[in-house]
Amino acid sequence: MHSVFNLICAIMAEGGSPIPFTPSVVSDQSTMYEDKTEWGKRVGWIYGSVTEDVVTGYRMHNRGWRSVYCVTKRDAFRGTAPINLTDRLHQVLRWATGSVEIFFSKNNAMLASPRMKFLQRVAYFNVGMYPFTSMFLIVYCFLPAISLFTGKFIVQSLSATFLVFLLGITITLCLLALLEIKWSGITLHDWWRNEQFWLIGGTSAHPAAVLQGLLKVIAGVDISFTLTSKSATPEDGDDEFA
Repeated sequence: MHSVFNLICAIMAEGGSPIPFTPSVVSDQSTMYEDKTEWGKRVGWIYGSVTEDVVTGYRMHNRGWRSVYCVTKRDAFRGTAPINLTDRLHQVLRWATGSVEIFFSKNNAMLASPRMKFLQRVAYFNVGMYPFTSMFLIVYCFLPAISLFTGKFIVQSLSATFLVFLLGITITLCLLALLEIKWSGITLHDWWRNEQFWLIGGTSAHPAAVLQGLLKVIAGVDISFTLTSKSATPEDGDDEFA
């Protein structure tokens, strides 16, 4: 419908007369233009995935297309985000399930063509792989409790080599945190809240996504999702969660 409306506006802007149309014509034009075409398969947004934006970008880069990360002084696009934990977890679950589907599909970065650059391949591989890292996170969260109840530490003896590696990893993580804060322009408090939610999502939504993705790939069990409810945009257009 938007394409028809834009076409009419363009014709009127050039001095032409508006085209008489009926709601049925608009309905036909807005729903049947892709019939018997490659739209959704090779052209436009790719269908068949709950993370269609990732799949679309992968297909473009896999064909050798170049992309530019553009940041404008004024926001080019704005959107809304979930404002409570339940809706946010539903959204993360949908994204993670889409990533699992990508990992087990022909859109896996390991199957990319030579046209895709190395760093792009790494980035897309991370997109499809990150839900599986939740298994290591769960083990890491349970280790302190296991050590407490068994009275045995995971490292039997502390050595200088172990402490050097531990110090190096700790410093690296701190530097990454500082880079994230500087790059994103957020406060330390916002960054810490994001880290807290990452832990919550990594031990709940991500493992569930892996299970659902495996059920879909192995057993053919299709998973349906509902749209995430989001905050309503205020009348002045200034959305705190945009």
